[in-house]
Amino acid sequence: MTAVASIRREAAISFAINAVLSLAFFLGLYGFTPRALRWTAPDGLALDFVPQSLAVALMSALVPALIARRRLRNGPPLRPILLRAGLFAIAGACLGALLARVASGAELPAIAWSTALAGKMLYGGVLGALVATLALRPLLATATVSTRKTH
Repeated sequence: MTAVASIRREAAISFAINAVLSLAFFLGLYGFTPRALRWTAPDGLALDFVPQSLAVALMSALVPALIARRRLRNGPPLRPILLRAGLFAIAGACLGALLARVASGAELPAIAWSTALAGKMLYGGVLGALVATLALRPLLATATVSTRKTH
């Protein structure tokens, strides 16, 4: 399988997993009963972007990279993968904080439960796919160069 195909596959898997995890956490936080949700207190929908973004970015950078590392014969050392995942987590938290600030400051009206759920699932999936892609590109590019040098 080519590096591009592998990245696309992992990005699609990351999208699906993070959309489902976003669904689970949303239901855990906001319940199963449809209602209007406020961006600020008491529901705090805007603030929920911070932990969601941090968790999605961390796991989407870490898990696919560790899987790819295991599949490669001469995989890269573990430390750069862990450091990169940490940086993605920090960037994710910053993105979440920015989104929370914008949504809170905009004084948005309450949003329908189903719309909020769909939005959070889409956001988690897209962020997961993007981070997985960005995390795997350098890893697989290095592996491709290493493989070419040995042949």
